[in-house]
Amino acid sequence: MSERGSSTSSPKGWRPWYALVQWSAALVLLLLLLVGFFMGRFPSPMGQLGFCAFGVFTGAAFARMSHPLNSPLTRLGRVALGFVASSQIFYQMLVWAEPWRVHSSVLGWRLWWGTVVAAVGLGWLQVLWRAGARWEWNSGRTTLGFTAGLGVLLVGLAFRDNPTATLPAWWRWLVGGMALGAVVGSLVIIGRWLKSRSKNTRPLPGWMRPALLGAGALVLCVGSFYFGRLTMPPPSPFDNAHSLLAELPAAELEQQLQRDELRLKKLAKGMDALRADADALHAQIVVRMERNGNDGGEAEYLPDESRAIRHLFIRYMGYRKDLLHLTRVYIGFKKVQGDALRDRCFLIGYGAAAVALEAGLTFVAKYRDNESARSKLNEGEPGWLEPDQFEMVYHSVTDQHHLALYDTYGKYFETHAGRWRREGVAGPDFEWVASRITRGQKAVQNTALNPVRAWFSWIGRRLEQDVHVPFYEAQKMMATFMGDTRIVRRDPFISRELVRLTLARTQLQPGDIILERRNWYLSNAFLPGFWPHCALYVGTPKELEALGIEYDALDAEAREAHQRPEHGQPRVILEAMSEGVVFTSAEHSMHADYVAVLRPRLTDAQRAEVLRNAFRYHGRPYDFGFDFSDESKLVCSELLYYSFGDKLKFDLEPVLGKSVVTPVGIMNKFVRERGTAGATMDFVLFLDTSPGQRQARRASEEACCESATRPKGFNE
Repeated sequence: MSERGSSTSSPKGWRPWYALVQWSAALVLLLLLLVGFFMGRFPSPMGQLGFCAFGVFTGAAFARMSHPLNSPLTRLGRVALGFVASSQIFYQMLVWAEPWRVHSSVLGWRLWWGTVVAAVGLGWLQVLWRAGARWEWNSGRTTLGFTAGLGVLLVGLAFRDNPTATLPAWWRWLVGGMALGAVVGSLVIIGRWLKSRSKNTRPLPGWMRPALLGAGALVLCVGSFYFGRLTMPPPSPFDNAHSLLAELPAAELEQQLQRDELRLKKLAKGMDALRADADALHAQIVVRMERNGNDGGEAEYLPDESRAIRHLFIRYMGYRKDLLHLTRVYIGFKKVQGDALRDRCFLIGYGAAAVALEAGLTFVAKYRDNESARSKLNEGEPGWLEPDQFEMVYHSVTDQHHLALYDTYGKYFETHAGRWRREGVAGPDFEWVASRITRGQKAVQNTALNPVRAWFSWIGRRLEQDVHVPFYEAQKMMATFMGDTRIVRRDPFISRELVRLTLARTQLQPGDIILERRNWYLSNAFLPGFWPHCALYVGTPKELEALGIEYDALDAEAREAHQRPEHGQPRVILEAMSEGVVFTSAEHSMHADYVAVLRPRLTDAQRAEVLRNAFRYHGRPYDFGFDFSDESKLVCSELLYYSFGDKLKFDLEPVLGKSVVTPVGIMNKFVRERGTAGATMDFVLFLDTSPGQRQARRASEEACCESATRPKGFNE
């Protein structure tokens, strides 16, 4: 392969404008995105213009790989530029010509894929050649062979009957090996080039030194500010504690003391009962996880276990809040007039602090090293809990200021305890309060929680969140774009009139599971199986009351959203979409290309419990991270997973390294159990569209089962 000899054929003064084309396209794309963001939508042809600009941008980048600026155009570069031009033509045809991209042969997609893979592969070989690679070297031949093999494997996807079907394991392993070889060889060649290239001895421009100094100072200031923000502790519950005890008349203070003494006993009893309940639940979960682990199951919390953990934690935080309130109220005991009243104020305040600290230390020690439980306890619960409450408790019980304050008042207690016992301060309740104080002091001595580790844990948690936010937002933006982008313009096969007619003939019941598919959405390519979406039929308020649900006792905000008509139609379906968990009408939700309805075999009481659970999740955001261990955000199948709980055990399956429930997995469960004694769902309805048709029709249960194995490809 001779590359240098062809350089003389290039016109001397010719300068390709790849950079100008590339960054102009990037500017156009940015402006389109900004306009679309402010408009809240991407009306046609803005979306197509955006795709067009993206194609021009990447095409110019590939062209620059094949023919860098101020470098001669080689024969290999000419071939690569030919493939770049071809890929641009096929790409723009896909963008602007709908018949080209929706044809059942998928010819347009095949041609584009083959040419773009060839353009990238040849362009990269050109980059390596200009970096000094010679194919007679061992590294050169190895890199050339692996890169060519990888390109052939990827181009071969264009010749499959269904390009988006699941790839065989041998193919994935082979591609991984080829990619690894190409990357390692490329690194060797580029590393050799970096060592051998001539050093740049030109002096820095005059403006660069002050610019670098200014940039360094700015980075230092921003970094210092961020580090200060990162290490700032959460506010202490005892900061600026103002007590009104000194302003209360003696008679009124006596009445308050009597009430708060009873309240303290009740809170301490509640904390003890809560600890016993938590221990019992923990033991039950450990037994279940060990049993499943021995059987090869996943050590994941089941939905009902997750709900029980959350309820226990909400109870704990409620007791803790009340105990800390008592502590804050009576921390000003020294201002109280009268020795007896002052001493009783101290005992109640310090006793409440002892109960809270003992429970907090025991609680943190139990779950600090259990990552699954700790993550679950750090979730937010709308209306009940803010996020990261476990971390806040962990920091509070290891805070040196809090422990020093507790120790100071502990010495005060030890100094006066004998006198209080002799004088009968607090009457018969003194021994009880003293025992709780002693328990709290022993908990501090016996529970080894390293404050340095706690501090680093707090910092690490905040740093992890700061890193996670931009990545999650980028993931959210990309997922929203793909979920809202449809590459054809046509009405769904299931018309709204057909939905109304079908519901008139087939009565759906609250608790029914709805599976849906809409063709030609970009997100379908990244979701497993033919069925990408699912929803829950909740019915009307009358249907819910017929199940025994006290409708007025449901969440007020959820009830208001459920009762608000959607274009004159009742909202009878609950589903998780990019907007979050929302109620929609059947005419809106089932206005799709394919719809199947399955009915879980549950009693009315069980269905009522499922629907109460479902209403709790209304308004929660969509989970763009697809994290089934966190129910503060939900995807469509996650909504069903947590709503049904142990009433209908769905199968968790690995998708992109995460254990999730998929809509097609729900259909597979129905197909697998159908006709058996252990079947958990019944067939209700299937609206199918035959190939070549543009109108859906009712289909049989057998056709519904067959849909589970249909390819997920774009073509219909």
